[in-house]
Amino acid sequence: MYRLGIDIGGTFTDLVLLNIDTGERRLGKVLTTPDDPAVGALRGIEAILSNAGATADELRHVIHGTTLVINAIIEQKGARTALLTTEGFPDILEMRRGKRFDIDDLFIEVPKPLVPRNLVGEVTERMDHNGKALTPLDEETARIATQTLVEAGVEAIAVSFLHSYRNAEHEIRTRELIREVAPEIPVSISSEVAPDIREYERTSTTVANAYTQPIMRRYLNRMAADLKGLGYRHDLYLMLSDAGLTTVDTATAFPIRLMESGPAGGAVTARHYSDLLGRPDLVAFDMGGTTAKITFISGGEILTSDELETARRYRFKRGSGLPIRIPVVEMMEIGSGGGGIATINDMGLLKVGPHSAGASPGPACYDLGGDNPTVTDANLVLGYLNPSYFLGGRMTLSAEAAGAALGRLGDRAGLDLTRTAWGVHEIVTEDMAQAAQLHLLERGVDPRKFSLVAFGGAGPLHACRLAKKLGIGEVVIPSGAGVASAFGFLAAPLSITLVQGYPIELASIDLDHLHALFEQLESRGRTFVERAGVKASEISIRRFASLRYRGQSSELKIPVPNGRLTKDDITHLSAAFSDEFQRVYGRANRKVKVEALNWQVQTSGPKPVVANAKDSGTIEHTPVGGTRMAFFEEANGYVVTPTYVRSALAVGSSLRGPLLVEEDESTTVIPPDASLTIDEHRNLIIRFDTHVN
Repeated sequence: MYRLGIDIGGTFTDLVLLNIDTGERRLGKVLTTPDDPAVGALRGIEAILSNAGATADELRHVIHGTTLVINAIIEQKGARTALLTTEGFPDILEMRRGKRFDIDDLFIEVPKPLVPRNLVGEVTERMDHNGKALTPLDEETARIATQTLVEAGVEAIAVSFLHSYRNAEHEIRTRELIREVAPEIPVSISSEVAPDIREYERTSTTVANAYTQPIMRRYLNRMAADLKGLGYRHDLYLMLSDAGLTTVDTATAFPIRLMESGPAGGAVTARHYSDLLGRPDLVAFDMGGTTAKITFISGGEILTSDELETARRYRFKRGSGLPIRIPVVEMMEIGSGGGGIATINDMGLLKVGPHSAGASPGPACYDLGGDNPTVTDANLVLGYLNPSYFLGGRMTLSAEAAGAALGRLGDRAGLDLTRTAWGVHEIVTEDMAQAAQLHLLERGVDPRKFSLVAFGGAGPLHACRLAKKLGIGEVVIPSGAGVASAFGFLAAPLSITLVQGYPIELASIDLDHLHALFEQLESRGRTFVERAGVKASEISIRRFASLRYRGQSSELKIPVPNGRLTKDDITHLSAAFSDEFQRVYGRANRKVKVEALNWQVQTSGPKPVVANAKDSGTIEHTPVGGTRMAFFEEANGYVVTPTYVRSALAVGSSLRGPLLVEEDESTTVIPPDASLTIDEHRNLIIRFDTHVN
């Protein structure tokens, strides 16, 4: 029997097939089909099954991650969506937070709302901040508003009323009224999608959920039907943004929770290797064809957040995008991927990204009609990529086309071909290093104390250069690095994180109300996980609170002990918050009152057991693949560089740079001032000769 992970990215679709009995892994990578991602995925499934001599009816689990949701929002290609709000508050999406994210820019742009103003309806009702009805729900205004929106041709409706996170009665009844008028239209209510304080963020998240619901439902129904047509006989599972797995039913009801499903798989992979290698603190670097992201593992745990931003008008400016309140792996987009397009900016200098060549037409070297110079083209000209061994030889790269595209760019910049290619490579890496340092420092993390684990199709190409810029002394390239996110799907547990807003000063908290709140969240979480097939005895519960000092606008997530809480527990919770505040920001004011915004329960099944093959074969030092000229700044030019096929390197091998290690899905570049060893799990362990602690 087998388990299959499928990660559909912007450029490539990655697949990992795991034999449950033997632990053997088969890896696959195919070009994504942007017009219909399911087409490329099914081609990949058929190819990897054929390669393994297996059939679809031998698959026990198929686990899928997709960029469909985030792409629909960024490209604004979702359903025609309407919004129902409390009377008097129809402009919440236009007003946003009511503050400027860049006070010095007089011409700042913000994302276009997913719901135009003419598709916002008002309903007479009002709750106060404690959940008491100040104005009863006027059902007739709800019916009239719904009928008007249906006549306008809407395909989905979002409902977001004031303070519904404290009392959802009006939203629930409004959903019933909508279904009476238009039973075929999907409805998202904020008290279920994002039951949390902050009106704009809650509304933005609910609208985004409604906006993507129809397309996600069609896509998942088709995907499930196609898998059934191949002979697959079990449920399809989806990767959530907080690194847990869910069912098709939940993904269809709450597609917004899949915003970062692919990168979340990479975080699970990093946690897996943190456990495997005994390195509790890792910086995880995932660079694919479209974007590069980092996250980090602290104390062996994936760090998560309660909010992300998407569709930013300014890539690295917080506040310029649409806020989405969901549990999500804490990560940061730090640069372009291999398809990042290189251009000349207004000052006549080289610039990389943010636009990507994607899978179609792709980089110039793909020879599929694209003529823009990209990071992949630069890596080919620098000698890092083997033009006849891309994707294991299934795709041939055109060095001539890459050189021509970069040559035109170089002519505009006044640079020769080599300096242009190196400039593109160096700029994208430097951009990533600066963004990574900012993200890590915001978390109070010194990267010099961490190891860097790199994956994604382009990650191993840039990992060593990035690590040196961050002051990191060790780089780990896991086996199958090019499809690591898909592997992470196979190592993730079934899980759901539920959130409930209850803003209150800790000193004034109603312990009975809090206990009832936690019991309700735990009961819902257990029901979900048990329905997915997990035994009650195998379920684990973790609880958290989002806390802040009174008057602040940001929070820290603090673990909460299980069971009924006492006043002493609340005192310890307040102290734990101040301790974490001290760690992150360098100081804490323990005299200021602490308040909670929301409370969370994470309900999980057991982590799947993923076998890791060990090998004690003989050491092989002969370059398998020959040599080629590759550029290294440390050597001031091109040097003859040994090239190794990764599968031919035996455990225990120890080699000196410069060298290149090739595998079907990625290539690792190791500079002259580094050494390589192959550990017992066939990971590449790279250490630099000098390292600043």
